[in-house]
Amino acid sequence: MPTLFDKVSVLSGLGAIGSKALAKMDVRTVRDLLFHFPFRYEDYSKFKEIKDLQGGETVSLLAELVSIEARKSLKSRIMVTEAIVKDDTGELTVKWFNQPFLTKTLKPGQKLSLSGHVDVRQDLVIVNPRYEKIRDEDDETVHTGRIIPIYSRSGAVGEKRLRNAMRESLPAALRLVDRLPEHIRKAEQFLPLSDALQMIHFPETMEELDQAVARLKFDELFLHQLLFADVRKEQKTQVAHQIPVNEVLLKEFVAKLPFELTPAQKISAWDIVQDLAKEHPMNRMLEGDVGSGKTVVAAMAMYVVLEQGKQATYLAPTEILAKQQYVSLQNFLGVDKVALLTRTDCSIGGESCSRADLEERLRDGDSIVVIATHAILQDNWVFKNLAFVVVDEQHRFGVRQRHSLLSRSEIAPHLLSMSATPIPRSLSLTVYGDLDLSIINELPKGRKPIATQIVFDKSKAQMYDRVRTELDKGNRVYVVCPLISGKAGPGSAGDPSDKLGVTSVSETATMLRKTHLKDYSIAELNGRMKSDEKAKIMSDFKEGKTPVLISTTVVEVGLDVPEATVMLIEGAERFGLAQLHQLRGRVGRSDRPSYCFLRPGGFIAGKTLERLQAMVKSQNGFDLAELDLEFRGPGNVFGDAQSGFPDFNLATLADVPLMKKARDWATKLLDTDPNLEKFPLVREFILEAADDLHLE
Repeated sequence: MPTLFDKVSVLSGLGAIGSKALAKMDVRTVRDLLFHFPFRYEDYSKFKEIKDLQGGETVSLLAELVSIEARKSLKSRIMVTEAIVKDDTGELTVKWFNQPFLTKTLKPGQKLSLSGHVDVRQDLVIVNPRYEKIRDEDDETVHTGRIIPIYSRSGAVGEKRLRNAMRESLPAALRLVDRLPEHIRKAEQFLPLSDALQMIHFPETMEELDQAVARLKFDELFLHQLLFADVRKEQKTQVAHQIPVNEVLLKEFVAKLPFELTPAQKISAWDIVQDLAKEHPMNRMLEGDVGSGKTVVAAMAMYVVLEQGKQATYLAPTEILAKQQYVSLQNFLGVDKVALLTRTDCSIGGESCSRADLEERLRDGDSIVVIATHAILQDNWVFKNLAFVVVDEQHRFGVRQRHSLLSRSEIAPHLLSMSATPIPRSLSLTVYGDLDLSIINELPKGRKPIATQIVFDKSKAQMYDRVRTELDKGNRVYVVCPLISGKAGPGSAGDPSDKLGVTSVSETATMLRKTHLKDYSIAELNGRMKSDEKAKIMSDFKEGKTPVLISTTVVEVGLDVPEATVMLIEGAERFGLAQLHQLRGRVGRSDRPSYCFLRPGGFIAGKTLERLQAMVKSQNGFDLAELDLEFRGPGNVFGDAQSGFPDFNLATLADVPLMKKARDWATKLLDTDPNLEKFPLVREFILEAADDLHLE
């Protein structure tokens, strides 16, 4: 029997080649294999006799092979292997396509377990069934006649080989230490760990599978909540710069703003400046819709920090956004108080300087704000008095990078994370378990709703009339496509999704230059371009040199063009509501009337149409995020932006009841035993996982 830490090469049928293939999926030991869970299942547990078969069923049957032969189909010229099988109630035809080797594998007289879909041709037939040789009806099957696990695979490891290896490894699960405290397991009626692993890989019933999944999900969520609790506990032991707020000066700062703050902005700013005055570091998330005014709230906190002679830094996800915020924060805080550091630029007070000059000023403790990208994390930048860190679009920064910055100072700086991705309130516990939360849920006064319309082909001409009208007024137009190119490049198979009728950036640009927008300058933009090239294209767009920008979703974050009044989204049904709302937020950033046109890639109906209609009806990103969760499920709400959210094998962001249960137990455990002295296995659990789990 294999042991937990044996290499997978000891398992039958894998060997060196198979283990090398599995290593590409980080499966190296028997223990790793046990936690390589199926991504779906096929239910072949329903057995029938041949006489009872009906077309359209998915069934299993036990039968004897009568005959088998392979021949070429006259019509399609592909190889068809046809067999006749029988049981006590009758005979049945079975066919496999392009598997002529079966004539050597299977011999007349053998008993088989067959599982598949019953098709109706001239007579009943099962096409491409799964098969398994058996000696008698009491044999336990692995690949047929049961609920079959389907795993992600790599290289030379075939489906059957992997399933056989998994079956062989299961006895080792008995040796796993179950680190979930027994009183929690019994109170929640969870399966023992070894039983849960047995049942998730080879469940006898769907009820067993549900029980196994619930137990294993809880383990992930319980660990996640323990880690959050550990972070919160550690935070209370750290000492921060205490930054008392001078209310008189702050009110003067607000009075000089060229606009009136919304109530939500005032509440959020007050939350933050109160945190700055505390002895322990702030760890707060500022969440606000696109255009809700998060930057000015952060600027108010930076002003408080600068007034106390301390330093701050603002981390932006892209150079374009860094440069944009550099200008914005100079307006709020004063030119001489703001520096810029990116891969290509280094400036202080609006003038270029050497990196050595900026580094010297930071080491000397000059009270300034540094607007930076990842560049500030690459080298050994040292701040003498770093008291405040703002991380914009926080999910784009890895936890290791963030901690790299925070650890540069002996006294922990206060941390404010910001996100323009509205999170459904029901998920905030899952996503932001270690953060205090402030929400700006209203737009500044004067912002006009963005007229949003679903445009089918019959209304296309009127839409382009509006686009040309806006361009003739001197305004800008975005056109967003799901794909970069619909054509295959050298050595490429092309993007298969273009077969779904969705136009690409390159195809759309070619079409518009010849037809509807032939009299206007058009630029193309995508994320594969070099940063200098992207910056030039965006600069030309902002200045109006190329008033039409055709792009992928790279424009979703980071470009503020008040003159942009039209957002045209091709293949709109392929985006989630949260992402569509983010894209729509690129326009309507002034008092000019603005428009968002949603162009489906083809005929849409049902839930797909409902989702786009929700965009027409609602301008509220938080409401749309809730709807997106309802329509598409948690795995698709955030698109690519989800990469920084919790990494679970089984649990999803929709498991809120289970998450609350895990949080309650984690809190109770740490309240009664803060150092987990009575639960050394749990403490070991936390230490092992602390370096690997994302806590963003």
